[in-house]
Amino acid sequence: MNNPVYKFLKTLEGKTLEGSPAPITGWLKGKLTHVSVGMATVEYIVRHEMTNPLGTLQGGIFTAMMDDTLGVAVYSLGKNRFYTTINFYTDYLGSAVENDHIIATAKVIRHGNTILNVAVTVVNQEGKLLAKGNSNLVSKEIEGWVLPTFEGFRSPE
Repeated sequence: MNNPVYKFLKTLEGKTLEGSPAPITGWLKGKLTHVSVGMATVEYIVRHEMTNPLGTLQGGIFTAMMDDTLGVAVYSLGKNRFYTTINFYTDYLGSAVENDHIIATAKVIRHGNTILNVAVTVVNQEGKLLAKGNSNLVSKEIEGWVLPTFEGFRSPE
């Protein structure tokens, strides 16, 4: 397999995703627990600043975690294309509170020439389903744009 992005992501398994070109990834502090081509699992710890007045994980942060995870799954494809979200549907089925560990898993369901469809599930540390989502992303070609790189990763010449 000639996919240097996937090979690089494999080296990050078990590590916190730091140095990402997406600042939100650093703020969320997710730990990549598994990656395969088109699939990623990231574990997050709910911090106080992520909660709403009820003390539960705020919905926008919940979805940001899901979006962050699907970004890794899409990135793992190793395509030198930019994908932007055109819709994102989230069903909240449970809640998480401060110090909870939640695990998001994203899988590319359909990889067309222009549109990607990605499904995401989120469970808590006991395996209870907390949320599920589905997103469609459209491929954009931007002249001069190349895959963003993580610190220490260099695209092959």
